[in-house]
Amino acid sequence: MIATTALRWLRSSLVAAALALSACQTIPYERPGVLPPAVQVADGSAERAALNARVYDQAVRYVERLFYSRDFNGTDFAAEAASRRAEAVAQPTELDFYARLEQLVELLADDHTQTLSPTRRERLAANDAGAQRPAYGVVILPRGDERWVLRVRPDSPAAEAGVMPGWRIESINGASPHLGSVAREDRADRFVFLDEVGERHEIELTGVLMDPLPRMEARRLEGDIAYIRFDDFDRETFDWYKGEFDALAQAPPAGLIVDLRSNGGGSLNLTGLMLSYLFDRRIDFAVTQGRFINRIYNVEPPERPYLGPVVILVGSASASGGELYPAVARELDRAVIVGEPTRGAVIASRLVELPDGGGIRIGMTDMTTPAGIRLEKTGVTPDIVVDTDWSEIRAGRDPGLMIAVAQIERLRAEAAERPATPPPA
Repeated sequence: MIATTALRWLRSSLVAAALALSACQTIPYERPGVLPPAVQVADGSAERAALNARVYDQAVRYVERLFYSRDFNGTDFAAEAASRRAEAVAQPTELDFYARLEQLVELLADDHTQTLSPTRRERLAANDAGAQRPAYGVVILPRGDERWVLRVRPDSPAAEAGVMPGWRIESINGASPHLGSVAREDRADRFVFLDEVGERHEIELTGVLMDPLPRMEARRLEGDIAYIRFDDFDRETFDWYKGEFDALAQAPPAGLIVDLRSNGGGSLNLTGLMLSYLFDRRIDFAVTQGRFINRIYNVEPPERPYLGPVVILVGSASASGGELYPAVARELDRAVIVGEPTRGAVIASRLVELPDGGGIRIGMTDMTTPAGIRLEKTGVTPDIVVDTDWSEIRAGRDPGLMIAVAQIERLRAEAAERPATPPPA
């Protein structure tokens, strides 16, 4: 009876897998490193409306086929898509159309399901390639749908206009700032900021060509504490990360601080591989639950892991892999978490190509930690919460990092007080 039940389960699993693969064959998923050309049409033209209609209908169809929640998180998605279609299709520009499309997918209440216009994809690709691109010079801190100014780059349009860290962006061109705005050299965008006392500042900013900020950083702090920051879980970052941990193995530091405060995630497999460098044993690091197949992810340790004290910095911009990494590290008693609560956006997703060269990223698989903790909508609450102190940030100081250093010193002191483990007999 047990063998028969197992055989039936295996047969049903294979059928489900075959159905999943069959469904995937007709979906134009993004190919890594390949950016499709943007379709060019005149603003306000009949061609613009026709293209809008094609993109809208395809995006809706892909969400209906792939979204992980069968009830679309309680939204009557089909009815909403139908009622909003005419207004979206009538939009005269790419920017306006994608704003309407984004408003539709926001009804799903899933941070991973989002749209990327062709222009935005081009800018992201240029940023990944290290190319200059138009920018305002504002480093944004997301908090839910709110957007705050975290830093202002010197000699930028924002710096010249007097924008300050700690200001909240109320709107961009009259729209909510979380819908985004792509800076252009030939257009002034109208920002409305609220400062710390609630005073409004209406400022027009025009993009200028700027180098992208580095997305990886490694240095030694005072006390021989290693500090590494990386903003992605992708192949380039993994290769860099592996090199840094090879260096740690050759010159072990007194402790390690991993800064994920700007990490929005990336590849689930690479998240696990990078986490494995903190362990000397095989670990489970994620459990996924999809429409067809559930899976437990695990990873073997590297040859020379780092086993010293670890503190992980997180914040409201930490999302997806940037939340799973610290959550599992703490779950396995491997790290202390310092900072602000994370975003709570931990759903496996993939980008699907749209007919105009844009794309739609769709949340396809729910996820938990190995212990069954669901981080979606709840995020990671740090062991030590550090509220943002804008006066410290304006003065060029980093309170979260200072507390992380103090925690490394505490962990080292506690380790020194523990009796040595006797060698095996």
